Amino acid sequence: MENEYAIFVAITSLVIVYSLFAKRIGQLSITGPMFMLLFGFCFAYFFSAPNHLEFDVSAFQIYIELTLALILFGDAAKAKISVLTHSYAYPLLLLLIAMPLTFLFGTYIGTILFPNEPFIHLALLAIILTPTDAALSSNFIDNQKIPAQTREAVNVESGLNDGLAVPVFLLLLYSASNQQTINLTNTFTIAVKEIGVAIIVAIVISILVFKLVIFSEKYRLYNKQNEVFICVAIAILIFLVAQLFGGSGFFAAFTAGLLFDFKFKKAFKPQRLSNAHALANTCALIIWFIFGNFAFNYLIDGVSLLVLLYALCALTVMRIIPVLLSLLFTQLNLKQRFLLAWFGPRGLASVVFTLILLQQLDGVSEQLIDIAILTIILSVFLHGISSKVK
Repeated sequence: MENEYAIFVAITSLVIVYSLFAKRIGQLSITGPMFMLLFGFCFAYFFSAPNHLEFDVSAFQIYIELTLALILFGDAAKAKISVLTHSYAYPLLLLLIAMPLTFLFGTYIGTILFPNEPFIHLALLAIILTPTDAALSSNFIDNQKIPAQTREAVNVESGLNDGLAVPVFLLLLYSASNQQTINLTNTFTIAVKEIGVAIIVAIVISILVFKLVIFSEKYRLYNKQNEVFICVAIAILIFLVAQLFGGSGFFAAFTAGLLFDFKFKKAFKPQRLSNAHALANTCALIIWFIFGNFAFNYLIDGVSLLVLLYALCALTVMRIIPVLLSLLFTQLNLKQRFLLAWFGPRGLASVVFTLILLQQLDGVSEQLIDIAILTIILSVFLHGISSKVK
């Protein structure tokens, strides 16, 4: 119990320090995830006993999932549909061409570097490292010097690819757990169920909640002290209901965010989204400290050169080549194509998938988990440092 109190004392103290000095820390090219991850490592080094996996990060899984859902909702709600209606081609190319190619390329690289690993386990690793996290490139997305269509392509891709990766991940996990071969019919069925349920839940609940919001606004029935986190409640409710009925909560949360952006343009939107965004960012900071503590204890024995090589491939050729191929015949210049290819950081979605894999799949190789953890860590630092592109 004392160790748990020490962890939470460290977390809250670091959140206060970062909040008070975020501007100066940012000038040093240190992002929030980098800051908390570093101190997560330090805490594990100085205060955790060197017992393998002593820190039970799985206890925080629902917290991590809800935070990711809230971030997806917020990203979608800020997606600027008006921009996307004129620039929808780039997100579609990234999602429908680059994303599958990234998954296939990642699986192929795994078979080359780790021929003794089960193919389905390598496919699981590839899908874990396929979705991207726009939050780790927030400086890039907020950079007004970058064309809006490029920034929104990264934002929308990051929001949607989490949801699209979920059914593939679950199918592979089910097949690996039951030692079954991959069946295209099952793939299609699971994908339709996951995405279909998510869309239905998002639409139905959004319509009901939006009507209540409009009614409350019209007759001034709300209390400003009580409704500041209404967007938070909406995102979490839709995530939980979608999960309850067997859909992808992440996809549902992002869909609801898009609907929110479409419905509320001015009066209601900015302040509520600002509150939700602030809470999501704070929760994400806490997660990166937790993950840093967990990662240090897991990787304390070191990693092999092959693990490091795969991690570096995952951050470079595994994404860059598919993205460049998908954008080959577009009107984007070479710099814009490379920006889209590079800014594919692995973040909370990969963390969630890794935790689920650890919990639900017996016999998964430790080196595959090492790859996932190391790739996420390297991504936080490499993409964080480079996100202030000009």
